[in-house]
Amino acid sequence: MYNTKIKKEIYKDIDDHFSRYIEEARELVRQPSIAAQNIGIHECAEMVVEHIQRLGSTDVRLVEYPTGSPVVYGTVKSKNPRAKTLIIYCLYDVQPPEPLEEWKVEPFAAEIVDLPEFGPSIVGRGITNSKGPLVGTFKAIESMQRILGDVPLNFVFVIEGEEEAGSVNLKQFVHEYAGELSTADGVYLPGTREDENFKPKVLLGNKGMVYFELEVKGGAWGGPQSIDIHSMNGAWIENPIWRLAWALNTMRSPDGKILVEGFYDDVAPISETDNRLIERLMKTFDAGMFKKALDVSRFKNDLEGEDLLKQFLYSPTMNIPGIYGGYTGEGTKTIIPYRVRVKFDCRLVPNMQPDDIMQKIMTHLKKHGFDDISIVFSEGTLWSKTDAENDLAKAAIRAMESSGKEPNEVWPLLPGTGPAYLFTNDPLQMPFIAYGLGHGAKIHAPNEYLVVEGLRDNIKSVAATFLEYLEIQHENNQL
Repeated sequence: MYNTKIKKEIYKDIDDHFSRYIEEARELVRQPSIAAQNIGIHECAEMVVEHIQRLGSTDVRLVEYPTGSPVVYGTVKSKNPRAKTLIIYCLYDVQPPEPLEEWKVEPFAAEIVDLPEFGPSIVGRGITNSKGPLVGTFKAIESMQRILGDVPLNFVFVIEGEEEAGSVNLKQFVHEYAGELSTADGVYLPGTREDENFKPKVLLGNKGMVYFELEVKGGAWGGPQSIDIHSMNGAWIENPIWRLAWALNTMRSPDGKILVEGFYDDVAPISETDNRLIERLMKTFDAGMFKKALDVSRFKNDLEGEDLLKQFLYSPTMNIPGIYGGYTGEGTKTIIPYRVRVKFDCRLVPNMQPDDIMQKIMTHLKKHGFDDISIVFSEGTLWSKTDAENDLAKAAIRAMESSGKEPNEVWPLLPGTGPAYLFTNDPLQMPFIAYGLGHGAKIHAPNEYLVVEGLRDNIKSVAATFLEYLEIQHENNQL
């Protein structure tokens, strides 16, 4: 019904208005919105509200909380009483731009720069993650409205402002508004999902994570208890940094195996559906591209092929982002510090639970004689998973396959982490799909960019996904 003449008309409308669409994306980037530093958050949230109002929404609003960022919440409704409902989840906050000296342009100027490998590209903090795709979704709906005279789907917008800071208020929001949100049929996360070789992907899930800090201080085991002391005392006073090193040595082997007892107990076996997706993915999986992008010379244990891919997708990890304690400045300062901390992030696969893993780590440390090591911070995020046979997943895959972009990929699990579990788990239990054409990169890093023509493709891919979803509903006689 929609996938020929109507789609071409919508694409033409996008082309006709693309110069304005670009400027609206750049305008949103120019408004800083750094949740971690509480910079520009409300100003940016109000701009997102205005975008949704332009689509005809009369009930969009900011859901405020005592601390942190508001959630932008609103609807755009179809005239069709039988129309399906999709939640558009996205974010308006960004990572801090530091280090500023490494940017080629001002981080929030959203300048268009001719990049050697990609051509004209918008460079600015948040253009790819995720203001470009967010505005692109608004513009896809705008063009559909103009051509169709209506939106053929009900859209519920849940746009948060602290995804980069842990989605604290989103957790409360989903709990409070679960009754309203539960009427939706699925959740769509817009994004630019083409890699450096312009190969697109549909994402069906992500790993969970437990993030925590451990602290070693001097105490009954030894070590200074309240102040740093002169290192000449190393002959008779032990150093907390050495104690931390001994503790860490019990937690992971040199070959990457995590030695915490029971750590792997709840790792789910790879399903038949996922094995089929892996077979498909292996036809296009390019390990060399990842080596180049990550600037590494080898993978752990020199794995290759399917074993490497399965390791990447389905293995839990224990990573140390940083250790701090003692003197780390220039020059010399000979001390024994009285405390040291280490940060951990453990990526968790289905069916691992953050609280369970945290308890197992503490039990492990106690068993090995390190019960004096304390947790000073802990936060858990659950994994998320959506069936590839769901209508929304099929719509995204069909939109990708009909885009002319070949090869293309379907990833059953993304090794990163996000708040998708708030929608896929209780109480909502709905599918969550991430997809969108266009190439952008250097998210969280200086010189984040989005290829200009990629933004055009992104807007069209959002419209194509919605049209494919409608087509599937017609095929199922649900509209």
